[in-house]
Amino acid sequence: MEKASRPLKFPSFEDIVKNNRRHLEAAGQRYVGVDNLKERDSLKWVLDAVQYPLFGVDHYPSLVEKAAKLTWTIIGGHVFWDGNKRTGMSVLHAFLRVNGYRLDTTNDEVVETALRIAKAHTEENYTYEEFVRWVRDRIVIDKEQQW
Repeated sequence: MEKASRPLKFPSFEDIVKNNRRHLEAAGQRYVGVDNLKERDSLKWVLDAVQYPLFGVDHYPSLVEKAAKLTWTIIGGHVFWDGNKRTGMSVLHAFLRVNGYRLDTTNDEVVETALRIAKAHTEENYTYEEFVRWVRDRIVIDKEQQW
């Protein structure tokens, strides 16, 4: 699935915060404080975790695992006061796209999956591993983004 060793492009902390702001402004929803972050450290942690190996071990070695972990943490960790599902799924799409991939899925599937992640720790038995499989099963090369 993964292309030859071209360095991955990652969203920045600021990119993700701006993405969340755009979603809330588009919906006419309230933006809290400077960045709407409820769990600033969780967002910083996941960005480091997907980019940098720890003691030489890359715990998220593939693009799919990195994208899934970033999305899972934003949605499941409720890093923002509002807009976590929208932000998490749009960051997933953007991260894949800048790296030459996209998801072959419907909007309804995206919404359903975001809801499953949000409920994973309370109402629904949905795991990170299942989400990784969901992404892996739907990822395709984005011919429009080819180098």
